[in-house]
Amino acid sequence: MSHTNTPVVEIKAAVKHYRTPEGQAVRALDGVDLSVGANEFVTLLGPSGCGKTTLLRAISGFEQLDSGSLIIQGQPMNDVPPYQRPVNTVFQSYALFPHLSVGDNVGYALEVRGVPRKERDTRVGEALEMVGMGGLQKRKPGLLSGGQQQRVALARAIVNRPALLLLDEPLSALDRHLRQSMQRELKKLQSELGIAFVFVTHDQEEALTMSDRIVVLNGGHVQQIGRPEAIYDRPANAFVAGFIGESNLFKARVSVVDDQHAELVSDVGDTLRVRRGELQLNQQVQVLLRPEQFHLDCPGSSDSHAWLEGVVEQTVFVGKDFEVSMRTPQGSQVKAVVRDAARQALQRLHAGETLRLWYASQAAHVLAGGAR
Repeated sequence: MSHTNTPVVEIKAAVKHYRTPEGQAVRALDGVDLSVGANEFVTLLGPSGCGKTTLLRAISGFEQLDSGSLIIQGQPMNDVPPYQRPVNTVFQSYALFPHLSVGDNVGYALEVRGVPRKERDTRVGEALEMVGMGGLQKRKPGLLSGGQQQRVALARAIVNRPALLLLDEPLSALDRHLRQSMQRELKKLQSELGIAFVFVTHDQEEALTMSDRIVVLNGGHVQQIGRPEAIYDRPANAFVAGFIGESNLFKARVSVVDDQHAELVSDVGDTLRVRRGELQLNQQVQVLLRPEQFHLDCPGSSDSHAWLEGVVEQTVFVGKDFEVSMRTPQGSQVKAVVRDAARQALQRLHAGETLRLWYASQAAHVLAGGAR
């Protein structure tokens, strides 16, 4: 997706401290840099307490940064109150007024700003149509399902076309099926509106599905910013590798290097084969192999593939895939996800049997260090 050169939001060296009840200072944000382009869907992702909600609240104006700069549409915003920022927020709780109709909820901000009734009604109708709630202006929120309330909250947030929409875990209260449906609709809506979205979630699948770019946070630090494929396939460090998706992570030392490949010995003695890259003899690294990168048979030339052998601990059928847990003689547990096409071979496998799992040497991703 192409974005204009001028960012909608620029955050530089953002720092925010909190005081705990015990009197200690906690750095919720520790030198965070981020820019968000026009019509870009950026997700802030990380575990509880990583700083993602603090960052969102700093952009909206509900939190003041201790230091650093915040610029929205080229204008400094550090001292601008929330209601004067070209930003709207959709909260986890929706925060609809129960005594007002759907139409009055959506049009409330326009009424406060003195927009004439006729124009207000037109814009409310358009916003509700966009979120698939046309014709329900007169309903009260209490008569709506969770998914419908979510749509009304979205309509209210987009009715005055902000430059930026902030979404604080807005789908977390929905059941899985509705959540997946709303993910697709939100992404489509964002594209149609042509405004930037900054979305907070702790759900990695949600982030991978919806985002143009993902910002992975931990301990107030940005661990990695990148497109979903890059975050998943080439995590910057062990924290990102472990937080995004399932991972097999081996601490290892480079023991053999040739023109194309390197062999590594893990800290428990497993031998791994990877692309040579920039690796040096005796270098200490970590090697990431995703469960879906394993195969029961060698899928190509044995020169470009390697294997790990061990004893099957468990096989579990999970819909279209089988999850296989194996333990190597050295004690490493290896998780593999094997497609249903291998069902016959897998059904003959029983706990305690020996299994060889193949992987492409180039599929193994080498990490130089750990997370901060």
